[in-house]
Amino acid sequence: MEKLSFTIIAAFLFCSVQAQIQNAGFENMTDGLPNHWNIKKSDSYEGKVDYTQYFGGKASMQLIGKADHSKDFQSFSQKVPLDIQQLQKIEISAYVKSQNTNGKINLWTQVKDEKGQMIDFGNSESQQKSIALNKDWTKYSLIFTVDKNVKSLLLGGVFSGNGTVWFDHFELNRIAFSNEEPSKKSAKYIQEFKDIVKKNSIFSDQLDWKNIETNLQYLSKGMKTIDDTDPALSYIIQNLRQVGDNHSFISGKERSEKQKKSNTNEAKPDSRLIDQNIGYISVPGFGSVNTEVGNDFALQIHNMIKKLDSENTIKGWIVDLRGNTGGNMYPMIGGLGSLIGEGTLGYFVYKDKKTPWIYKDRKFGSNKITEPYNLKSGQSKIAVLIGPSTASSGEATTIAFIGKSNVKLFGKPSAGYTSANSIYPLSDGKSFALASSYEMDRNGKVYYGKIDPDVPVESKEGHDMDLEAAKAWILN
Repeated sequence: MEKLSFTIIAAFLFCSVQAQIQNAGFENMTDGLPNHWNIKKSDSYEGKVDYTQYFGGKASMQLIGKADHSKDFQSFSQKVPLDIQQLQKIEISAYVKSQNTNGKINLWTQVKDEKGQMIDFGNSESQQKSIALNKDWTKYSLIFTVDKNVKSLLLGGVFSGNGTVWFDHFELNRIAFSNEEPSKKSAKYIQEFKDIVKKNSIFSDQLDWKNIETNLQYLSKGMKTIDDTDPALSYIIQNLRQVGDNHSFISGKERSEKQKKSNTNEAKPDSRLIDQNIGYISVPGFGSVNTEVGNDFALQIHNMIKKLDSENTIKGWIVDLRGNTGGNMYPMIGGLGSLIGEGTLGYFVYKDKKTPWIYKDRKFGSNKITEPYNLKSGQSKIAVLIGPSTASSGEATTIAFIGKSNVKLFGKPSAGYTSANSIYPLSDGKSFALASSYEMDRNGKVYYGKIDPDVPVESKEGHDMDLEAAKAWILN
C-alpha cells in the first residue's frame, strides 16, 4: 500500500508539471504569433501560426527560412516551471513536418536550477535523434533526468536553412524507471565515468556522492548498451553544473576521431597592417589534438607576425582573441610566441599542485616552431582584444599575455571558462573533457571566472570601438 501511495503522489506531481506547458498546439495567438511562446526575430526567417497545416487540433507553428548559410537561424521557446520532488526521467516531444527544406531542424531544451542557471542542455543532434528533412508529420523527442534541484525548462524548436518547417503538439511526459538490473557492460561504463569525475574533477569534493550513487542505481535500471547510459552520464554532469562546473563536456565518437586528425574549427588566423605601423593578428579557436595539424596552425600565426614585422616598421601589435572560443591552447600560444616571449607564461593549479606553462626554445607543449623569427623590437606595445566569446583556451591564451609590462587588455569581460579541461578517452570512442584545474597567470593570480579587461570599452553601432581604443593606446 505504501508503494501504491508513492506512485500516485509522483504521478500527481508530474501531471501538475505537464499542465504548465501553455498553448502546446499553437491554437491561441495574438497578431499571428502563438501565445505563451517567445519567437526570436530574424531578417532571414518568418515565424507564425499556420491554420492550414497541423498534426492535431487546428494549428501549428510555421517557420519559413530564406537563409543561405548556417549562421542564421529561427527559434521559438517557452519557459516551463517544474516542481520535482524526486528523481525522474522526462520526455519532451513534438511533431515536426518539413517541405522543400535544406538545413537543420532541432528540438532543444535547457534545464535550469532555482537561480536560472543552465545545468543541462540537449537538442536533437546532441541526443542523436536527428530530425529528417522533407518528411510528413513525425514524432521526435528529447530525454532528460531531473531532480529536486531542477526548477524550470526552456524548450522549443529551431530551424537553420531554407524551406518551410512546422512544429505541433508539444508534450512533456514522465518515463518510468525500469525494474531490471543494468547489464555488466553499461554498469561498468557508468562506473568508469564516475571514477574519472571522483578522482580528477576540481569540484569532486563539493558533490553529494551519496545522493548521486543512490539516484544512479534507479537511473541505470534497464540499461543494456553503452548508448543507453547517456542519461546517467548527463545526470553526473548536471550535478557538476549545480556546484559551478560550467566547462566539462562529452565529445561524441565522430568528433573525437576528427579531432585526432584535423581541426574541427573552420575559422582561420588572419592578419593585416593597420595605419601603416600597427600589426593586427586575429587568432580563432583551434579544435585538434594532432601535433602536426597544431604545428601547421602555429606556423600560420608565426609567419603572419614575421611578414608584418619584417616588411614594416611596427610601432605596436593588436592580438584579437574576441572570436577565440577555445580548443587546444598550445598551438595558439605557440604561434603567438614571438609576441608573448619565452619563460613561464602561467600555471595550472589545483589545491597544492601547481604545473607551469613553460615556453622554451619556441616549443610549447608538443608544438614547436622549427625556424623561429625574432621581432625587431620586443618592447612594442601589445593590445589584446577580448570579449564574451573569448572562452576556454582563448582565455588561457589571454592569461599567457597578462603580466607583461607592454601588454594591456581591451574590450569586455571574457566568457568565464577559465578552468582547464583534461581529456579522458572513454571506452566507446567518445572523449570526456573534465575541468581538472584552475588557471593562474605568471604573477600568481588565479582565475575562477571571467577575465576583466584593463580598459573596458563600450560598443557603438557601426564601429569597432575595441580596435579604436587599442590603436589610440599604441599610438599615444
